[in-house]
Amino acid sequence: MSGLERARRRRRRRSVTVLIVAALLVLGGFAYALAYWTGMAGGGSTEASPTCTPSPTTTPPESRFTVNVYNSSTRSGEADNFSDALKSRDFTVGAVGNDPYKKKLSGVGEIRYGTAGQAYAERFLKPLLPGATMTQDGRTGTSVDVAIGEQFPTVPSRSATPTPSASC
Repeated sequence: MSGLERARRRRRRRSVTVLIVAALLVLGGFAYALAYWTGMAGGGSTEASPTCTPSPTTTPPESRFTVNVYNSSTRSGEADNFSDALKSRDFTVGAVGNDPYKKKLSGVGEIRYGTAGQAYAERFLKPLLPGATMTQDGRTGTSVDVAIGEQFPTVPSRSATPTPSASC
């Protein structure tokens, strides 16, 4: 075999090797792109992005129900502070004072209501007091009691609440 034939054979092998490597790179690129767009490679998302949903309204209809605020914690003045915050949000506040059941609540608190007041308690008070226990009692009216516990959060008055930006 002459030197010229060996050189041609090496060049041909080199060309075939380069073409195979290039074809594999192109094929790998297409496979990755497909996996990316279908979400298998972690880059694409199969879930829809969150849409803007209006926050639940916490302003009650006028005079539809009364909120009684009771302090069931060891801190004094909590019922007064929360009743002021509710009044600034246009709630009708009834009785304010210590818990008539004499309970001492270690959690956020308790929202007590009757059958007629359940919708009001869930729609208007539960969003203000996440973590509060919802308790249905035997009352007949639409009034709702809020018993403040040891871990009760500070609920700002309406004037201190920032207005949400229109990002939708």
